Amino acid sequence: MFDKLLARLNSFTHSHTAIDEHIWQQTVAAVPLLQSQDAQALAELRAMSGRFLAEKHFFGGDGLEPTPAMAVRVAALACLPVLHLGYHWLDGIRELVIYPEKFLVHREEQDEYGVVHERYEPLSGEAWEHGTLVLAWPDVVDSGLMSDGYNVVIHEVAHVLDVRNGAFNGFPPLPLQMDAGQWTVDFSAAFDALNRQLDADIEPLIDPYAATAPTEFFAVTSEYHFERPDNLHQAFPAVAAQLALFYGRP
Repeated sequence: MFDKLLARLNSFTHSHTAIDEHIWQQTVAAVPLLQSQDAQALAELRAMSGRFLAEKHFFGGDGLEPTPAMAVRVAALACLPVLHLGYHWLDGIRELVIYPEKFLVHREEQDEYGVVHERYEPLSGEAWEHGTLVLAWPDVVDSGLMSDGYNVVIHEVAHVLDVRNGAFNGFPPLPLQMDAGQWTVDFSAAFDALNRQLDADIEPLIDPYAATAPTEFFAVTSEYHFERPDNLHQAFPAVAAQLALFYGRP
């Protein structure tokens, strides 16, 4: 099954016209976030996505066989955050696994008495340190709509960028022109402010999941940077400004 997929992908990724024109046009038409890009950005994104498809391995979970169109959609959304940073920022991704629905991940947690509790948590996406990106296809389809700030692909790619500094901590390597100290001040203040809002039962302007950890705050605000920059700027203008510098986008 996987060999057939890779053969079909290779048929359009190892040529100068990396992605089939029909598939690319269908992908852009289906994703408002891609439609919002200008012609030059789309051309660069198409080339970068073709390289992504040629270098990364796609697999399916629970019986799903990813199609070339599915792979192109994931590739375009994965490459968009690094369009100005550079393709090498995605070097940490080796393979992608796409599930037909949310997938279950085994968790173990130790309570205050030292008792270990096991559970299975349904997830829409997860980035693993050894280079695997796992995504639920329905959530990929719900990404890029520019409606509610949600984008599971950008969220997981943000984790990939984050860990390039050696840890999932919300502090990716910054371009030379950026001030690391100011980044820390702005993100820490916003993270604390979000937690205070939730403690006071104030409904935040961004997904409250951002308050769970600094790495999730970076990933969620990255989603909003691309999907709903208006919400992010209203909620945390300093963070919005930092992400505009980081991603090289207004």
